[in-house]
Amino acid sequence: MAETTNRDIEALGAEVARLTKIVSAQSAQAYSDVRDRASSVLDAAAPVARKAASVARTEGSAIAQTAREHPAAAGSALTVALLIGGTIGFLLGAASRQEPEPPRRRYW
Repeated sequence: MAETTNRDIEALGAEVARLTKIVSAQSAQAYSDVRDRASSVLDAAAPVARKAASVARTEGSAIAQTAREHPAAAGSALTVALLIGGTIGFLLGAASRQEPEPPRRRYW
């Protein structure tokens, strides 16, 4: 009986070791796959990000130049944009307000 138990424990230990090796190999493969995919995504996204940064820089320079040339118009446009944003925020806040709860009776 003791020999059978010892053999079963040894077999179980060998099976755990085999499963550990399988899981380790699969996780290493999954890590490698994810690393390769992430690398390819970064390689593809880098030129797009550089182009977007260049366009944003160019547009920002154009806006700054226009604001320098027409300071009154820039100030007026900013004021109008702030008023519109504030109005929209106020209306959204007012629309999302719920009816107050009716008073509750307290029984103590």
